[in-house]
Amino acid sequence: MKMIQRWVSIFLSTVILSTLVPCSAADDTGQSQLATTQEPVNGVQELFGSSLFVGDSIIGGLTNEDLLPGANVMGGLGATVQSTLDNVEEITSRKPTHVFLSMGQNDLGEPTEEAKKTFIQRYKQLVDRIREPLPTARVYVLSITPVDTTTPFSASMNLQIEIFNTALQQMAKGKGVDYIDLAPIFRQHKIQYDEDGSHFTNAFYPILLGFLKERTDLAEQPRGPAVTDPNEVYKAAFSHSVFLGDSILGALSYLNKLDSANVIAPSGATLDLTLMNVEKLANQAPEHIFILLGSNDIRLSDKQTFNENYRQLISSIRNKLPKTDIHILSIPPVDENALKQEPRYANITDFNQALDQLADEMKVDYVDLSSLFAANNIRYADNGVHFKPDFYRLLLDYLMEFVK
Repeated sequence: MKMIQRWVSIFLSTVILSTLVPCSAADDTGQSQLATTQEPVNGVQELFGSSLFVGDSIIGGLTNEDLLPGANVMGGLGATVQSTLDNVEEITSRKPTHVFLSMGQNDLGEPTEEAKKTFIQRYKQLVDRIREPLPTARVYVLSITPVDTTTPFSASMNLQIEIFNTALQQMAKGKGVDYIDLAPIFRQHKIQYDEDGSHFTNAFYPILLGFLKERTDLAEQPRGPAVTDPNEVYKAAFSHSVFLGDSILGALSYLNKLDSANVIAPSGATLDLTLMNVEKLANQAPEHIFILLGSNDIRLSDKQTFNENYRQLISSIRNKLPKTDIHILSIPPVDENALKQEPRYANITDFNQALDQLADEMKVDYVDLSSLFAANNIRYADNGVHFKPDFYRLLLDYLMEFVK
């Protein structure tokens, strides 16, 4: 399974939610047709207006083509049950009346029994953490979607997904929440996958929402006010900016602090992988670029290699976007537990000093985040490297002066 996870991780890090091509669905007779359950976008948005969909980037596709607003979706690339637990305060702060949980592919692992046990334990915690502050909210647990059978390792992955789904159904029953098996969608429609064999093309999502309408009594249930977007100020301020980096910055779009178009920050990103996204960055032609990289590189390369790779990245961006302002953010510190597990994090200060010198040499901004951490009680996520949701409000407030 480590080989499977490595294949998925590498592919997802390089294929970053590109524009997807719509497709048609097929019924059990194999005839191509659109799903009869599809509704106009405004009808879907009204029906699910007080709902929140939470999970990984698969469920994040609900925002494609503006099917649902970002306020109704928390779906992040590489998200796991644990990372969702780390951001549970964001879920409850939006006060949804209905919560749809959809994740699991990133939690697969070997040995299967041990991975399943951890997955279910954390999922139970997640359900409890949501229901405690939102006792009247209706919680739905969606089954993990299968991968395309034509992709490498699909047989073993789909077998493990079936095992996880059986445990997930039992967990939901024990917790008294609704479990929705998505398998009928794949039997009734010829679902077309995206290139990675894990995500779906845009046509999948209206089918999904139509299916959820049929399998719930949502249309008959009382619904509260629509989930609102509290981040319009940040989205407007950074509308001509792109945040380039790894999953630390990726949370900006996952938490809906910024529109996804303004964030290019896949899980596990390094300087090498980010170089592959310069063309995409150039196509957006931002006025400002904020780069935060290094938390992954520091475990993989020495300071000299890191410096050379960063220089190459800046040069590549400058070549494509000579008028764009480039801002290099310092590598954030980690907590003590993360430092114990990975001693190379002790080199963060040295790497940041090298970054400061490089920025001065290449005439770009160096943004030292140390004062942000000194002035605030920054709370870390479980792994001690990522952060709780309140960090991102502080970060964007801190960076606001660069775009005024």
